[in-house]
Amino acid sequence: MRRLPTTPRTSMTVAIFSLFAVLAAPTAHAAPSPDPAPTAGPARVRALVASIGADRTGGTFYDGDGRLVVAVTDEAAARTVRAQGGTAEVVEHSTDELNSVRTALDRRIADTDPIPNTAWGVDPSTNQVTVSVFDGVSAADRKRLTDLVADYGDKVRVEELPGGIKETAYESLGGIGIVAPYGPTYCTLGFNVRDSSGKRYFVTAGHCASSDEEEFWHREAGGIYFGERTEWWDFGEVEKDYAVIEYVNDDVAAYGAVRAAGATYEITDSRYPDDGESVKRAGAVSSDLVGQVINPSVTFTFPSGKVMKNMIETSHCAKPGDSGGPLWAGTDALGIASATNTPKDASCNSAQSQYRTFFQPVHWVLARYGLSAF
Repeated sequence: MRRLPTTPRTSMTVAIFSLFAVLAAPTAHAAPSPDPAPTAGPARVRALVASIGADRTGGTFYDGDGRLVVAVTDEAAARTVRAQGGTAEVVEHSTDELNSVRTALDRRIADTDPIPNTAWGVDPSTNQVTVSVFDGVSAADRKRLTDLVADYGDKVRVEELPGGIKETAYESLGGIGIVAPYGPTYCTLGFNVRDSSGKRYFVTAGHCASSDEEEFWHREAGGIYFGERTEWWDFGEVEKDYAVIEYVNDDVAAYGAVRAAGATYEITDSRYPDDGESVKRAGAVSSDLVGQVINPSVTFTFPSGKVMKNMIETSHCAKPGDSGGPLWAGTDALGIASATNTPKDASCNSAQSQYRTFFQPVHWVLARYGLSAF
């Protein structure tokens, strides 16, 4: 994408925001090796394992041929499994034995003096408790752990793995607060979008990202780095107000959804709005879930004289900091909050009808850059 020019931000009094079918017993007949009943699904296998007991089974696992195998500790249990059409493998350690080891590790380490960057659990496929040691474990902690597991012999297997354990991802979705730390500018994330290759971006208001210093964006809660601005128009020559931010942090999970007033709304597409339709608006400061489109393509003028064309006008209220926030109907993305006549100190709720909020049509932005809503 190419960087687009921006014009200086204008002063304005209009507020700006952002988840064994039951098997019949084999019929007795003269053949020496009757065919077993057909193998059943996982639920029936689990029921069979439960009926044999955790002291004589070692769990279930899929082998390299994709068969669901029941680990058992004696041949009598194996015959029971095979008679029901299952696949059995005789192992040394029962589930009860291995769970006892895991419980001991929990009690003596996790519950008393946890060791960061370690993990353990019962692995039926190896008939062991697998202990994983990741990067970052001190020599003293490593010795404490290995000394403890040595008492359990071949019931435990220790593996060394690279990297440290960290949270998989930080959540990102429409309606959350975003901040440019060099401003600071507090605005709202509009919608997560992506291009044809799956590359992720989000859109917000252009006036939020107009300064040359405000190129890097973070989640307001926790200051998690998101990415940097790639495109924007700040009330530019085409009378548009949008910015496209490229996700750079792989630890951020961008969802095709909007959060407002404690609820999450799925977004799957974008379009232009219809006159009079019911719409919802979300923002980092306030949300208004009852409103309608007053005009799907309106021209309005700021006190500065700046004219904005082809904007969406709704009956919502909005507050400073809601700039860039999403406007949607059903699962369709409609707009990005740009301006409002709501006084800064006024309450904002759905019972009010005297306020108006204006939005940049998001479908125009996505079509321009070959992007799509999730």
